[in-house]
Amino acid sequence: EIANALRPSYASQSPLLLQNIHANCDAIHFWKSLQYWRVAVGEDVPVEVDVGKSYNSGNRVTMRFGEYLEYLSLCMIDQEGTDNEQQNNTEEEVAYLAQNELFPQVLNDVPIPAFCDSGEYGIGDGKLYHTMLWMGPRNTVSSLHFDPLDNLLMQMVGWKRVLLFPPDSQSDSAAERNNDEGKSRHGSNEATWWHYAGAKGNQYNTSAVDIEHPDHDQFPNFKNSAPTPYECILGPGDGLYIPKKWWHHVRSLEMSVSANVW
Repeated sequence: EIANALRPSYASQSPLLLQNIHANCDAIHFWKSLQYWRVAVGEDVPVEVDVGKSYNSGNRVTMRFGEYLEYLSLCMIDQEGTDNEQQNNTEEEVAYLAQNELFPQVLNDVPIPAFCDSGEYGIGDGKLYHTMLWMGPRNTVSSLHFDPLDNLLMQMVGWKRVLLFPPDSQSDSAAERNNDEGKSRHGSNEATWWHYAGAKGNQYNTSAVDIEHPDHDQFPNFKNSAPTPYECILGPGDGLYIPKKWWHHVRSLEMSVSANVW
């Protein structure tokens, strides 16, 4: 059923919101409980956490999973007592358990669509490369970037906002010029790109622009040339198909747990 809904969007390489595709899975029921994570995974498992205003901001640290769960617990208590203005503060630094391989202890909590493992459905090659976990408090951010592979984002706890921009010839060129270290070698062409991919030390597939607070003096082409984004709000049980090379920016609107497959 999911494959039939997704097939036209895969063929046209256009995003698709799949509402309530996992509304009754175990992750929906259990992942909202921090105690469940403690018991199912254990507190001593090492995890990698990004600390800053956005994922991939350069400060990635390793800690015990139990320490991170305690941090989340304190965040939830703190956020319960904040007003709307404080809740909408997009400048705060947070700790984001981002892009960690999903723990094998809870892998069966998420029903991975069959087309991810089989080419017979006519959606991709049927090769599942990674199943990743994204966990954090309100206001975790993945800055504007694109992925080289098709992506299915599955929201399990809380709400997220995703802004989507279509791919363009510039992003294709950036990918082609990517060097062995994963950095862009675009040289003087950088100034012609609305997304300024690879600028300011970013990876070739990552924009240098903070699209929520853009510096138009520093990045004038973002104001002049950026397309109008599509906005998608994901709630528990929803899935979002993001085709390869579509630019996307993600912000959690409350404590959030997601998984994705490439």
